[in-house]
Amino acid sequence: MVFRSTTCLIQPISRCINIQFDHYTMHFHLMRSLPVCRAALSTPFLRFLDEHGRDPSQFLERFSIDKKTLVDPSLYLPSHLLSMLIDSVAKSTDYNDLGFYAAQYLDERVLHPSLENQLLDADDLNSFLHTLISLRHLQGSHFQLWLEYKNHELRICHSSSLTETNRSYGHANEFTTFFIINQLKRILGSNWQPAYLAFHHQCQPKAKITGQTAHRKVIFGAKNNFVPVLLDIDQIPSPTYSLDENNKGALTRLTGVIDTFWEHEAFSIEFVAHLFGVSERTLQRVLLSNNTSFRDYVNKKKIDKSIQLLNQGYSVQCVAEKMRYSDPSNFSRAMKKQLNLTPTQYLEQQL
Repeated sequence: MVFRSTTCLIQPISRCINIQFDHYTMHFHLMRSLPVCRAALSTPFLRFLDEHGRDPSQFLERFSIDKKTLVDPSLYLPSHLLSMLIDSVAKSTDYNDLGFYAAQYLDERVLHPSLENQLLDADDLNSFLHTLISLRHLQGSHFQLWLEYKNHELRICHSSSLTETNRSYGHANEFTTFFIINQLKRILGSNWQPAYLAFHHQCQPKAKITGQTAHRKVIFGAKNNFVPVLLDIDQIPSPTYSLDENNKGALTRLTGVIDTFWEHEAFSIEFVAHLFGVSERTLQRVLLSNNTSFRDYVNKKKIDKSIQLLNQGYSVQCVAEKMRYSDPSNFSRAMKKQLNLTPTQYLEQQL
C-alpha cells in the first residue's frame, strides 16, 4: 500500500514540470522540499538488479512502473520514490556498496540529452566543469553540485536532497560520486583516479570503493561529499569560453570562478582577470551590469561565511582572523554595512 500511494504521485508531479530543452531551463511548480530527479537515473540500479538474476519488470510491478516509462527522457520522478527503489534493490542484492556498482552501468540515457551533448563538446577541464555545474538542474533537483578550492585541490562537492536518516542516503552519495568520476574520466583519461574520496555519511571502509582511489583512502563523516582534483592555482588554464559582458552567461561563469577561489590567499580581482584572460575593467563591467561590483560580491561572500562560522560558535575575533580582516573592528564595520548589524548584535538576536 505504501508503494501504491506513493507512486500515484508520479503522473501529477511529472505534469507539473515544464522542460524547455532549447533554453536548458526547468521550471518547477514544486517547493524545494519536494525534490525530483530524472526517471532514467533508476536504470543503472535496475540493470545491476538484472545482472544479479532478478527480473526488473517483476520488481517494478510493486512500484506500478514499467521499463518504457523509466527511459522517457522528459519524465521526472519524486526523489523519494527513487530512494525507495534503491533501498529495495539494496535489500534484494545485499550489496552495501550498491552506489558504486550501479554507477558502472551508466550510459547515455542517464544524462539529459542537452547535458550529454554539451559535455561531449567540452575539450578541457574548465569548460567541462562549467557545463556540468551550469546544467546540473537538467538532472533534477535531487542534489546540489558546487566547486571549492582548498589545499591545491579543486573539490567537486555534492549533497543529496535525501535526509541522513534515509536508508538510501549513503547509496545515493556514492552513486553521485562515481557518476562524477566517470564524467571526469572523459577529460582526464580513462585511467585517472582521485587521490582519495570524501563522503558525508558515516560508514565502515568499503574495499571496492577504497580501491578506486590513488592513495587507497576514503574519508567517511566528512563535512561534504567531494571528489578532489589536484590543481595548482598557478597552473590553472584560462577558460576557453568568452567572458564578453554582453553574453548572458558571463555573470554565471564569473561568479562560479569567484565562488570557487575567493577563500584562497592569492585571490584578487587581478587573479580572476588573469584566469579569464581579460582586463579587470571587463570583470567590473560584467558585475556592474548586474547591479553589483567585485568588492561588494566578495564582501557578501565573506559576510555569509562569517555568519555561518558565528552560528557554529566561533568567537568574533576568531571569525575576523579566519576571514582575514585586519582586526575585529574592521570585521564589525563590514558586517554592519552589509546587514546593519555588528557581529555582537547579530549574536544577541540569536539568543
